[in-house]
Amino acid sequence: MGGTVITCTFQTLLDSGCLSRHVFLFDQEAYHDSTGILGHSHHDGSDDGKNNSPLQIQNAVKLSLALARTFVQCLNGTKNNYALTSLRLDDFVVKMRGKDGYTEEEGDEHLLSISSVDQFNAISSNSCIQWIIMDVKCCCAQTSSVNMNTATLMQHLGKLIYAIFSQNDASASETHFSNGDGARASKICAAAHKARRRMSKSLFEHLIESGKPISVCRFLNDLTGKGKTSHPIISFDDVIRDLEQMNSQPHIFLFNPEDTFYTLNLNFGQGYYGRSKELAKLLEITTVPNEINVGLEIIFISGIAGSGKSHLISAVGRFISNLGYMVLTAKFERGMEYNSREIVSALFDRMVTSLVEMKESDNKSDIDYSRRVTQAISNALDAYSLSSLADFVPSIQRLIPPKVARDSLSCSSWQLVFSLSKLLFSVLSQERKIFIALDDLQWADPTMLGLMSEVLTTICQHPEERRRLVFVGMYRDDEVTSDLLQFTTRFENQEGNISANVTNTKLSTFSQDDVVEMAMSEFRLPRRLVSELAGVVHKKAHGHPLFVVQLLNSLVLDSTIAYTPSVYRYDWDQDKICILQTPDSVASLIVSNLASLPAESLQYLRIISCFGIQVQFSLLELLNDFRQAPRGGFESYQCGLVDQGIIENVGPLVAFAHDLIQEQVYEGIPVKERRQLHLDIGIYLGSKTSLDTSSQNKPIDAAIEQLYLSDVSDTEDTESSLVSIATSQINNAGPECFTDRRSPRFARWNLRAGKDAAELSSFRTALHYYKNGIAFLGEALWLDATYDLCLKLHDNAAFSSSSLGEINQVSMYANAIIANVTSFQDSLVAQRLLIGSLSASGQYQEAVARGLAALRQLKFDIPATPSAMAVIQSMKQTEIEASEYKFSKMADYQRVDSKTKNIMKLVEAISSSCYHIASPFLPLIACESVRFSLRNGFCDESATAVVVFAYFQLFLKQSFDQAHHWGSIAKSMLERASTDGLVVKARMKLFSFVWFWHIPWQESINHLQDTYDLSLKVGETECAYMTMCVKLKFSFFRGEQLSSLSRSFDKYLQEMARFSIGSAIFSALDKEMVDELVGDKSSNPYSVFKGEVCDKESILADAESKAHFQMVEAVHLQNFFVLFWKGDYVEAERASAIAMSFPSSKMPKGQLVFHTFYRGIIAFNLYRDGRGEKWLNDGKEMLVQMEIWAINSKPIVENKLILMEAEHYASMCNVVAAKESYKLAIKVARDYGFIHEQGLACECFGQYLSSIVEVGEAERYFMDAYTCYIQWGAVAKANTLREDHGLDLSTGGIGFVQANMSGTSDPPGVNAKGTAFCRACNCTQ
Repeated sequence: MGGTVITCTFQTLLDSGCLSRHVFLFDQEAYHDSTGILGHSHHDGSDDGKNNSPLQIQNAVKLSLALARTFVQCLNGTKNNYALTSLRLDDFVVKMRGKDGYTEEEGDEHLLSISSVDQFNAISSNSCIQWIIMDVKCCCAQTSSVNMNTATLMQHLGKLIYAIFSQNDASASETHFSNGDGARASKICAAAHKARRRMSKSLFEHLIESGKPISVCRFLNDLTGKGKTSHPIISFDDVIRDLEQMNSQPHIFLFNPEDTFYTLNLNFGQGYYGRSKELAKLLEITTVPNEINVGLEIIFISGIAGSGKSHLISAVGRFISNLGYMVLTAKFERGMEYNSREIVSALFDRMVTSLVEMKESDNKSDIDYSRRVTQAISNALDAYSLSSLADFVPSIQRLIPPKVARDSLSCSSWQLVFSLSKLLFSVLSQERKIFIALDDLQWADPTMLGLMSEVLTTICQHPEERRRLVFVGMYRDDEVTSDLLQFTTRFENQEGNISANVTNTKLSTFSQDDVVEMAMSEFRLPRRLVSELAGVVHKKAHGHPLFVVQLLNSLVLDSTIAYTPSVYRYDWDQDKICILQTPDSVASLIVSNLASLPAESLQYLRIISCFGIQVQFSLLELLNDFRQAPRGGFESYQCGLVDQGIIENVGPLVAFAHDLIQEQVYEGIPVKERRQLHLDIGIYLGSKTSLDTSSQNKPIDAAIEQLYLSDVSDTEDTESSLVSIATSQINNAGPECFTDRRSPRFARWNLRAGKDAAELSSFRTALHYYKNGIAFLGEALWLDATYDLCLKLHDNAAFSSSSLGEINQVSMYANAIIANVTSFQDSLVAQRLLIGSLSASGQYQEAVARGLAALRQLKFDIPATPSAMAVIQSMKQTEIEASEYKFSKMADYQRVDSKTKNIMKLVEAISSSCYHIASPFLPLIACESVRFSLRNGFCDESATAVVVFAYFQLFLKQSFDQAHHWGSIAKSMLERASTDGLVVKARMKLFSFVWFWHIPWQESINHLQDTYDLSLKVGETECAYMTMCVKLKFSFFRGEQLSSLSRSFDKYLQEMARFSIGSAIFSALDKEMVDELVGDKSSNPYSVFKGEVCDKESILADAESKAHFQMVEAVHLQNFFVLFWKGDYVEAERASAIAMSFPSSKMPKGQLVFHTFYRGIIAFNLYRDGRGEKWLNDGKEMLVQMEIWAINSKPIVENKLILMEAEHYASMCNVVAAKESYKLAIKVARDYGFIHEQGLACECFGQYLSSIVEVGEAERYFMDAYTCYIQWGAVAKANTLREDHGLDLSTGGIGFVQANMSGTSDPPGVNAKGTAFCRACNCTQ
């Protein structure tokens, strides 16, 4: 049966009754059972004996469409002429095939021509068969062309289509086919009399009574012209278009709507129109398979206010949520930039809440997924990170119960980046996709834009996880800030392993066709009936999408457009609408519409507009007793306003349907009345909190119990939220509303709200409150009555500004404190923050000068001139005082007051500035600080001073014992300290400059990695990347495989360039050195600076211009190392001499060991090359220094010392001792795992053996050196060695090539008699 292709007339199909049993389809059309939809229709669609079953109606539409298309083809044909008004259904032949049966390639041999109903029924015995309509042809005899008007042709086509819908309805058939002949005419004559009696009714009314869908009745009435109609169909295009709409969207344009369509007002704006291309593009992006997509999808959607950005994303979100996406959305608000952190917090909190709900659900798949994600999060974030993250994502405690108390923890901005990135990565790692949409980015605080940017950048670096994230940002294109522009362009020029696919979509105004589409779908009418109305609306609204929606809604609201029962549709007076005076903007229209609302409804909107675009419904319930609340409470008016499309329910929130509506409601309140409303709301809500402890109103606990503002059932958190809301209302009223007597009250409210925000690390919000608190004090600033309050507000404002990196703000608040405090102690926090701001802006000299002045006021004995004698005396005095204390007493913390802690924090800030400029005051500050702690007690903040003091024991005295002693004290203190910014900075200093002298390289590297991780956790990104810079340098010195090390540089350089430019430059120099050894000519480590730093020459020029001597030293030292490994000892020594001209070269850092080591080798080699006794003496100096270091730093110095001794023996012509020492140096280097230094020892030994003409042995050691260098990854170095010494690798042996020796010339190191001699002194050996 499936392969059967048949042809039969339309009349045969109708007579067979197959339209009620079979499914008819066009090619490329899928069958969808629509009876589920029809079950909700006004007419239930059952077969009522009048040929009205849903299936039958849909089939009738398809056949009518096929017939109409064929009819128009006959009309437009240039070769065939037909008497169109005489055509009958028997003249149209349809070609059909059973679904999946016939293909064009099979030909027509299977074709069956059906001429009777019995034949058709015999063929189609399967009542469930589906038929594909392949072709329809007109098969009547051709006649000469006859001119007929369109109306006549239209009426005849209407008769034919009417017959299809009527089928066996005799009355209908008689009406349109009474001029037929033969048996068919006789069958219908019996019903003619009955039909005539009904002709007094209009055709439309008759069709309605027959039970046909209203759209079919209207179509046939307008097409045939037999009934009264004000909208006759006048073109065949309209005929086909009407039928195509019924066929493609039967639930809208064919079947009757639900009863609510007739009884409720229309609400435009709920459907989705006019953005089909944009919607298709976004759905294409979000549904691309993971194996095809390779990057994070980032979509930016821009447009004017009301262009439909949010609506577009809502449509996408609804669709993809059914595909398994976790959809997360958030919206920023105008004038509430300070609240951006809470908005982003709520977004991530919803993500975790979804996981909690899955975990508690009955769905096994969701439960398993939630458990896997929970485990992944636990693996990625330790207990400390989870607990500190709980302030930002409270529901994380419901997913993973806390193991560390929260009250002592805080989460800095970069710690938050670290933790959120880990959190999002963990969720994405478990296969399901996430869709994040942030709306109104133009109102987001720059800090939160930066946060999201860093989180997205981190996710971009993970190839699998980034494929499962789609991020969408929406913004108004006429309000773009520089911060937003930077955010939207961040990912367009990607480098390295960052991969993101960026799509920019700009939404324009609606076209007239878009408005037509909206009107058709909402009114459920064909295009021909709404096109004029749509044209007028489009013109009046200028195509502005929200204006179009508001205008149509206003026309419905005032009954200009109204449902007319007599014609079963919405109707309107087109002329009246054309001349209707409408506002010239969407804002004016919204105001006009609001003016018609009842007073209580308008009061409802005014109150909620005071809270922004949305408000918790539970908060409105709390306000029901508020004296200005609408009568009967808020809930009484909510449904009506929702039905009118003004507000909408979004879970526990009540939100305005669009922020433009909220703006117009809010701005429509007179300014004085608006301020009073804010004031009254704020005082009422404040009375439900502990803000005013003297309040006698409703008990606080009862109010909090009534209020539910957080996903975490924490009374303290809810109290904090209500405090914030009440204070914000007071701030919106403004200080000018209050008398001097009331102003301090509300300044205290702001102090409380600011502290609550700061405890959650929401420093932008905190700063907002502190600023308002200061503003409330006005002229009462720094008076006796307000002194303490003023000091606290300024202190906290300075601290919050510092946390946000706003240097100018820090200086402003700190200077205000310093200028107004009554005691110096009150300014300690401000002094520290001011010094930190100066340092952050590069004003190190000014920072040190101010710091020294502050310390002297605190009675720190720091001389005006930092002479060497003063430093030595200060260190000695410190050691004497310290000798009276036991190690355990110094390492164990004592109770210290806040003043002591603040002083030590001040010392840390000054020390950092001193370090940047290598200030000679640094050791004096360290000594005084240690003595201060000895007298007043040690605390976490003392660790930096102890580390610096230990450092100068090495630097100035080379006292390794004392350095180890003080380093141990610092290490013990740091192990007991709670992890924060000061602690990780002290750890970095300890392991980078002090502790590495006493432990193997690998232990130092491990300590530095731990410090890097801790620094990221607490948000100290600059410290983290400074630590990583040192770690990579140590890894190079340790002899890590260079290809692996190169990948590490590539991994971290991108991040260093963003967060710690100085560290990035140091590491770029090191990476260039690695590239030289590897021979990678394509690598450019300076590309991460995007043109700001081009090469080391530009680094040198910039550093010299800024007197940044450590950077100048680093450039020359890198030249030295590169030249050393190339074997160019003369040029290497010149670079070394320049580097050593700077005092910082003597500082005991890791590279000092290698600088000294390589200089010693160079000095002994230059001496043996006959360059003079100076080099022997220089070599001996280096040897003595290595001997001193070896006593205390054996793991990192032993093999180097032995190799230098070998070089010394070689220079002194002690062949036996030299050989033994070279061999021992090779063995010790191998035992320590220093493959690079094993290779160096082999190379040095080979050179020495060559000099004494032991060529065979020399070749063997050169080959060993080559092997070591290859294992190290120094391919370029190995190849240079091979070329210089003619190593023959192809034969597996080593050939000593003497290609450059002529005739009887002797090789170097051999005299004419063949006796070996020493090139340094020409003595025979």
